[in-house]
Amino acid sequence: MSIHHLIDNKAILSACLLSAAGALVFNAFPQVLTAIAVEFEMGEADVGSLISAYMGAFALIALFAPLWMPRVNWKSSSIAAYCLVTIGILLLNQFSKEQIVFAMAIMGLGSGILFTISVGIISAAKDPDRGFGFKLTAEMVLGAILIFVVANIIAGEFGYAGFVYGALCLYLLTGIGLLWLPENFLGKVSEEVDAQKAGGVNLPAILASAGLFIFFGAYTGVWSFAAHIGAEHGIDEASINTTLTLALISGIGGALLCAWIGQNFGQKLPLIGGMITMIAAILLLIYGQGMLSYAIAICTINALLQFVAAYQMGLITEVDNTGRFTVMIAFILASSAAISGDLMGSLIESQGMINAMLISVFAIVIAIVLSLVTLKLAPEAEHHS
Repeated sequence: MSIHHLIDNKAILSACLLSAAGALVFNAFPQVLTAIAVEFEMGEADVGSLISAYMGAFALIALFAPLWMPRVNWKSSSIAAYCLVTIGILLLNQFSKEQIVFAMAIMGLGSGILFTISVGIISAAKDPDRGFGFKLTAEMVLGAILIFVVANIIAGEFGYAGFVYGALCLYLLTGIGLLWLPENFLGKVSEEVDAQKAGGVNLPAILASAGLFIFFGAYTGVWSFAAHIGAEHGIDEASINTTLTLALISGIGGALLCAWIGQNFGQKLPLIGGMITMIAAILLLIYGQGMLSYAIAICTINALLQFVAAYQMGLITEVDNTGRFTVMIAFILASSAAISGDLMGSLIESQGMINAMLISVFAIVIAIVLSLVTLKLAPEAEHHS
């Protein structure tokens, strides 16, 4: 699409702030879910249902993005999204245990709108790789603030209510990005996109999308229960909070590393190498003992998520000659997280924590195979950005 000239630095800043708001709950899942689970005495399966409610609503918005994104007023839609998130957060402190799932779904709807609009803007940037690097950085920074400041300090002083209202304040602060939100430009180029679309089955794009779906699901399952794993290792809550904050900061490093390396080493080496290292980190998380191994594993896992997922999204974009798969990236991520959250909670209760984590390792192996086949079918993707 010839729309890069429509995006300036203020628009990128706006997209980064909206994306940080849209991804906040997911990036802070360990502490958000732990706070709710402790307050309402929930088990792992209940927590999995909360993940699925939030990410399912998020995925629903993303699924229909190709229909609504080119047609709606972005500023009005974003304001409505902030209202939904605000209502959802407030209901976390008003609803009963059985109703919390609906609050999570409302938050998921609002977050999905904000995140999807931000992805549309960043994708049109003159240098999208750099833009996505800033986007991921903003998401990690806001998530780290929620975990360290809100969950650790404010909630420690004011309890669950302090956590809820502290999270709401963070959301509202990002609303300043609405000032620089660009007009909806997608409708102006929709005819051009339609004219460029090609027919037929794009097997490399399908395989690359499946690889992202499986990998992100495996990561979500591990990350969402990271606090539970730390508790099982006998690590105290304050140390877990500090470790999760450091993990989000490590995610910033992973995003910036991807932006710095770019395509200097092609797609295959960083993509496959990153997933193999992720497997090693999960095994360390499972079998390691003590605070040090837990911290190294969690920080490595979150850093690699940003690193590997960025390359996987780049691979989809590279092999997608129609744009159909690229605009569905947000849906792929959200639906993967929605399914894996509920599945992981059930697996932990039925198979135990270790076996559930080993299933995540097996899923990453499948993602590696899918990525290798994609690169084999479309070898040019390995050498071009």
